[in-house]
Formats: sequence, C-alpha cells, structure tokens
Amino acid sequence: MLDDAFYPFSRERKCEIIAYRLSQKGHYMPLYHSHSYYEFIFVMSEGKIVFSNTGGSIESNGRCVCFHNSHVLHRNNVPSDVFYDRIVLYCGESALAMLGGSVGDLGKFANVGSAVIDLDNNEMRIIEHYLNEIARENISNDKKLLYTALILTELKEYSNESNMRSLSPIKTYIKDVVEYIGLNYKNEITTPDLATRFFVSVNKLNRDFKRYTGSTIKQYLIALRMKYAQAMLAGGEGVRKTAEECGFESLSYFIQAFRQYTGQTPSAFSKKALGKFDYYT
Repeated sequence: MLDDAFYPFSRERKCEIIAYRLSQKGHYMPLYHSHSYYEFIFVMSEGKIVFSNTGGSIESNGRCVCFHNSHVLHRNNVPSDVFYDRIVLYCGESALAMLGGSVGDLGKFANVGSAVIDLDNNEMRIIEHYLNEIARENISNDKKLLYTALILTELKEYSNESNMRSLSPIKTYIKDVVEYIGLNYKNEITTPDLATRFFVSVNKLNRDFKRYTGSTIKQYLIALRMKYAQAMLAGGEGVRKTAEECGFESLSYFIQAFRQYTGQTPSAFSKKALGKFDYYT
C-alpha cells in the first residue's frame, strides 16, 4: 500500500496505480516535495513547462512525459499564461513488483532522478489510450496493471538519447527530512526535534532545508497541512474533523490559519470547492 501522502484520507486498501487528468492555466509549485511512489506526468498541451529537482531543471515545450523517481525532491512550474493539460500516473513499488520480470523493471529510468521524454503524436495517442483506460471508474486492478505494463514497455522502447533528457538530484539528507514531515504532519514537529533525529545542528538544518525546498520548516509544514485540509474539506469532511486530522491543536487556530493561508474560512472554501479540489495540484 502506498504511503499516506498517496491516499491521505482513505481507510480502504487501494491499488498502487492511479491516473487522472488535470487542466488549468499556469501551475506554480513553490516548494520541492517527494513521495515513495513513481510519478509520470504526460503533458498533452504545448507551451513552456519547467521540471526541476535538486540537481537542476529541464525546460520543455510540452507534448512530453516527465518521470520523477521515488524519494526525489522535485517540483514542476508553468507560466500563468500557458494552458497546462496533463494526465498524471502514479505507480507504487509493489505494483511494479506485481508486474514482474523485465516489464516491472524501470530499466533506464531506475537510475535517474527525473527524466523528460519528448513524444510524437502517434506515441502520445497510444499512451493516452492506455491512460484513459486506467483512469476509468470501476476498472479492475488486473487491468490497471496490464495497461501500466503497456505504458512502461512503450516508454522504454520509445525513449533514446535524442528524445530523452535526465537529471540526477543532489544527494541530501533533506529528502529524508521531507519524507519524515510528510508521514508525521499530524503530530507536533519542532526544528530542534528534527535536528536531533537527523544528527545536525538547528542552524544547519534550517539553512539546508531553506536551500533545497525554498521555504522554512514551519512554512513547509503549514503548507502541507493546508493542502491536506483543502482536500478533506473539498471531499465533504467537516471543519472540526479536518482540523484534528491535519494536526491543529484547536479549531479556532485552524480557522485562523486557514483564513490567512487561503483568504477564506474553511466553511466558505468547502462550499465552493466541494468535489473540485485535487490534492495533487
């Protein structure tokens, strides 16, 4: 089963493969983040997009797929005037293991942090069909595995030195700090406790965290909790329950923090965003 960041509010066991389509103008991701699953972003539109990890950035004009390896700090940004249409595919490690053999092997993607592959129209059509099948409601787990295997096979056979660019991330303990925060965001997290856990001084931790994520630890934790809170409210959860699940000590503090972060109260946000907010955006 994937970590809580993948299905943060579900108590039911899920298949470790999910695909869905997102479209909007622009996409600003100020913070680096990581997760324990593999991420494929199939960009269907054209226009500037920048994929980054701690090792650098790759700029694309769309019609491509970006792969982010597990446990790699990364972010993706698109200018506000560019229409950004993509299908996102998430795949967990155990799902790959279930595919077995060479099909479940990431091949050339296994040793890169991030990679961008330019896709021609024919390849895009083939893969889009498989993605749409995975995204269908009530599709069986066996079929999800089948179509994911077909996508991986296509990408491994199609990619080559001329159409694939890759980035190796700078190795840093901060990715482990980010992973820890992501798994423990409901609990009280202090910088001194984190420094002790990762055997560094508070000053070094603050300096390194800012360098690799672009934010302070407090800012990162609040942003993460707010992302979860928005998803819960949009999914129909009550304000009090959301505050408790997202690690806020009191309802009044949650309402105040939520208003400062979003510009509206949790109740007002819930009415507007019910069923429309996606955690992964």
